[in-house]
Amino acid sequence: MKPIETFKKYYQRENQELTKRINEFNESFIKEENPWLKENFEYFKELNSGGKNVRGTLVNLGYYLLKEEDSYSMPLALAYEVFQTAILVHDDIIDKDKTRRGKKTIHYQNQIRLKKNTNDLDEVNHMSNSIALCVGDYGLYLANQIISEAYTKDKNLGIVLNCFNETVLNTARGELLDVILPFKSKYTKISPKRLENSIQMIDLLKTSHYTIIGPLSCGLLLAGAKEKEIEEITAFGEKVGIAFQIQDDILGIYSDEMGKVKGSDIKEFKQTVLYAHCLRTPYKNKLLNYYGKEKCTKKTIQKVQKIFEKSGSKEYALSIMNTYYNDSIQVLENMNWIPEEKKNILKGFVEYLRIRNK
Repeated sequence: MKPIETFKKYYQRENQELTKRINEFNESFIKEENPWLKENFEYFKELNSGGKNVRGTLVNLGYYLLKEEDSYSMPLALAYEVFQTAILVHDDIIDKDKTRRGKKTIHYQNQIRLKKNTNDLDEVNHMSNSIALCVGDYGLYLANQIISEAYTKDKNLGIVLNCFNETVLNTARGELLDVILPFKSKYTKISPKRLENSIQMIDLLKTSHYTIIGPLSCGLLLAGAKEKEIEEITAFGEKVGIAFQIQDDILGIYSDEMGKVKGSDIKEFKQTVLYAHCLRTPYKNKLLNYYGKEKCTKKTIQKVQKIFEKSGSKEYALSIMNTYYNDSIQVLENMNWIPEEKKNILKGFVEYLRIRNK
């Protein structure tokens, strides 16, 4: 069986079981009588479903690399998915997104509800964002609680929690840089080289750690992984994560399949490898006529697409993406502690990411 088919088979099984666990958790965690609390936790419950469960699957895969089965790591995988929902609540506020996973975001649902009480839009926006921030915070600690309760008697609980919290901290660091950089890039002078280095740091912190390194390492540590094994999976995850983010940025401009609003990266002045490369070309001023503007039409998107193509920025980004994906496979080949059949699942995962269109 080809590696990608091996991964798909594993992912299908894990996704099915994780979906079941998440649905059970969603039905059990709300024990509030206060209607205002209950209403917002219901919003969280609604958002905490319908995801792809890729990160939870990687938690289980990390554990499975050293063990013969992965049912024991399922609560840890569930906690990671709850953490993801919580951090997305915060992310939606930052990006001013109205939808997530095909549903209204928590702050937007509150905006709609609160507008019935007052016409003061500043007050409505402040309150809706504040409520969503609190719900997101609640979700983060829910995830911690799941881990603590599930593994109270496990000797590895301390190092697992440390890894999990380190992942949350790195994600927050990356998000903070991701918030600051567009403003600095737009209103101050940053050299293209420094800009690209900053983008890579964001990709490493916000994507590599959050999407690849964190879940795999948490699963491995629960299984009793050695320091060298964590170091090697980190080297693998860094490369896969950066490639994944570059690919995500390309799809954000070109794909009609992405879950987010088409053109949101253009409107939000998102700092990407595509953007940084274009600044070094004669197409810089043409790009700045459209990039970061509040109004983003279908025509605007098409203009930006052509600029990235003519400037060579799309080709450049694809080249870097494929280099990182190829390098990750090379790192993986040298991990002699992973049995070949399980290594094939990770190889398949890389290929699964490489060919995605959303």
